[in-house]
Amino acid sequence: MLSADDRIRLVSIKVERAYKHIEDLEDAIRPYSNAVMHGVRFEHDPNTGKPALKTAPVHIYDSNIPAITGDAIHNLMCALDHLTFHLVEVGVAAGIPRKGKWENIQFPIAHDSETYETRKMRYVEGARREAIEALDRLKPYKSGNPALWFLYKLDNTDKHSFINVVGTDFILDGVSFKANDPYFSGFGLFRSVHEQEDVDFSGSEPLTKPAIGGTNTLLPTMIKLFNYVDAIVKRFRPFLE
Repeated sequence: MLSADDRIRLVSIKVERAYKHIEDLEDAIRPYSNAVMHGVRFEHDPNTGKPALKTAPVHIYDSNIPAITGDAIHNLMCALDHLTFHLVEVGVAAGIPRKGKWENIQFPIAHDSETYETRKMRYVEGARREAIEALDRLKPYKSGNPALWFLYKLDNTDKHSFINVVGTDFILDGVSFKANDPYFSGFGLFRSVHEQEDVDFSGSEPLTKPAIGGTNTLLPTMIKLFNYVDAIVKRFRPFLE
């Protein structure tokens, strides 16, 4: 029978792998941290009725940056899923029944509290009551825990497309893309200041500085997500005994 420390160690393998990706991300970002051009275009000025010259930032970065970001995000989500599996396994070993398939076990994150309540037991059926109550206290839905919602959305985005890490027009591996390109626009890290201010861990500390369009904000974001997931894993140790 695995001890609680054994289980935490197994989950932490995914957390540590995420940190290795974050270290790789730092190396990938460094050459591009200030790589910005300015695109120029003419737009109709409604006040004068004449064309006006407009400029907008066009960021340059390497394809390794969104790829490594996705790898780090995925390992953090996997760590939470592994944690949930161990919570269920401990509960079932203690005699709590589970009728659902084991492959359906995952960390429960939902868009709102109502959806969370309807999905929760399908994901964590078999876990001990106190473990489920601890999950409830995290409020893992958009309005209750924006940090977990942010992580969840980033992971889903990376499954289908690249994460847009700058939120503006950009050049990736020498190819120009618009910020709203559907292959990159699933859930940009820094798309709006308002969204950034809403994504926090304590209700007062913002996840990122409200500065759109800089890869310099990407690394602090990833480090905070890493620290947050690592803290959740450690917090659940008592429920693995």
